[in-house]
Order: sequence, then C-alpha cells, then structure tokens
Amino acid sequence: MDANPAVRVCSRKIDLLHFQQLGYLWRSISIQHLRIRRMARFFQFVALAALCGFACAQTESSPASSSPEPAKPVPAAVKSQEHDPLLDLPPLPHGKVSLLGGTVTRLDRVQDRLTIQPFGAKQKQKMNVAFDVRTHFFRDGQPSTQRDVKVGERVYVDTMLNGTKIFAKSIWIGSDAAAGSGRGQILSYDPQSRVLTLHDELSAQPVKFNVGPNTLVRQGSETRSVADLKPGALISLTFGPEQGRAGTVREISVLAQPGTQFLFFGPITYMDLSRKLIAVANESDNTTYEIYLETLPPGSLRDARPGGEVRVSAVFDGKHYVARSIEPANASSSIQ
Repeated sequence: MDANPAVRVCSRKIDLLHFQQLGYLWRSISIQHLRIRRMARFFQFVALAALCGFACAQTESSPASSSPEPAKPVPAAVKSQEHDPLLDLPPLPHGKVSLLGGTVTRLDRVQDRLTIQPFGAKQKQKMNVAFDVRTHFFRDGQPSTQRDVKVGERVYVDTMLNGTKIFAKSIWIGSDAAAGSGRGQILSYDPQSRVLTLHDELSAQPVKFNVGPNTLVRQGSETRSVADLKPGALISLTFGPEQGRAGTVREISVLAQPGTQFLFFGPITYMDLSRKLIAVANESDNTTYEIYLETLPPGSLRDARPGGEVRVSAVFDGKHYVARSIEPANASSSIQ
C-alpha cells in the first residue's frame, strides 16, 4: 500500500509552494531585465540627443567663426612689410630739387659719396654729394647702377637737401645728360667774357655759367637784355651740357631785382613771430615765398593765422622780401 496520504498531500503542497516561489522569482527577473532594457534605451536616447545638440551647436558656431574673415587687415600688414623702419631707409623728404652739372673728382664707395667739380667753378670749389640705394642712376638715358660712375666722368645730378647733407636723388652719366635748371642770386656778370656768376641757393656756393648770344633773358612775360643781369637779382635759369666745361645758359628768368615791389596772394603756410617771418603760397605762380615783417607794427598780424589767406605787398631788398602791408584776403582795408 502506498505511503500515508497525508504525507503525499504535504509533499504536493510543498511542490506547489516551490513552483509558486520559482514563478515569483522568474517574474521578478523578467521585470528587472525589462527595466534594464528600458534604462539602456533611455541612456541611448539621451546620448543621441546630446550628440544632436552638439552637432547643432557646431553648425551654428561655424558662421560666427568665419565672420571675422572679411576684417583681416591684410593691406596694413603688407604695407608694414614693404617698409621696415629698422632695416629700410626712410623715404626722401619732399623738398626743392636743383640740378648740378660737373666732373667727378673723387668717388667713395664705402661712404657712398661723390666729390664733384661744378662746371665753371674754381678748382677749390668742390661739392660733396651723398647717394645710397634710393638714388636712381642713368647712362645715356637708360637705367644704370652706381658701378657705372667713374672718376673723371661728366655727370648731372638732381640734388636736394636731406637733413644737413646734399643728397643725389638722380644721377645722369655721359654726354647725353638732360638739360638742367638752377636758381639763385647773381653775384656778378662780366659782359666781355659773358660769364655769369650765380650764388646757388641749394649749394650756397658760386657757380659760373656762359651766357651765349642766343641766351634768352625774360622777366615775367617780357623779353629783357643781359643789361638786366645786375648783382643782387634773383634768377632762375636752364642750361645744357653740350657747351664745354662751363654750362651754357639757354634761358634766364629774372625773378626779382633789388627795390622791386611785389604783391603776393595766398594762404599762410608758416609763421615764426620770433623771427618776424611768414611764408605765403603765392597762387599766381604756385611758389611759396618767405616774407619778413620787420617794418610792420606789432599788431599787424593779430588776424593772421596759418592757413588763412592774405594779401601782402612786399619789396625785394636784395636779400629778402620785406612786407610793406598785409591784410586778410576777405578784408577791404589793411589791418596794418
């Protein structure tokens, strides 16, 4: 006979209890697994959203990063590279240029300096002229270099003041050099030898020129004679290199004779009241003149200012232009 029924019933209850416990365990495991899967999907979604947000931020920031490109100061950088203040020489000043003709008597390539014997000048009256990489050289009208300059050659030099030195802006080498021009004050004129001695305003040295029979003398629009070439007169002249050692003058323009009265009209470009001196850019000939105010009363310049236009009546005394009266351009009466 089988075992006790009570025992069998008890064992069945135990088996059923174990089965229920296993079901609960399986259900909890399934629920936990489902939660894990949901959490994994949630983190994947968060990661994907973060990536999308980062990509959007990059696309939005890219135009901002490219926007400064049009503001690149490239031209200023290029200009700064064109001239290096530590390595390059400064540009030449804008000053008066006077052409000097003569013979090279000495050449110093170490200090970049020429010694020139001007045409017609005495043997001791030589000029030292500096040059450097800013100087332009020409031989027979063609670009050349300083190597073509030799002692004994005839040269014509465009000279200007660079600080306290006479500097060669351009040098023409050879007999085919261009005609030149000069300006200064007459020291003397010998009608027999027809030699004109001029105190050149740039070199501050006497220079002699031959006045030929075909030399034209003018004063303004009028034709004059060599009798008007008096000592003390201010003149400008043009000359050529083809007439021997002493340059033969082609044309002489008499700018001012001692005692001649002039009327200047234009803006004041410079004032120095301690020296009683002003400079006026005369509109009639586009030339700036220094005018001394020694004879004017102290209050005559109370309305004058740099840049203001004035009308000045002056007399050339053989050395300077001396003002006799001065008035503003818009005034009808003198402020003297």
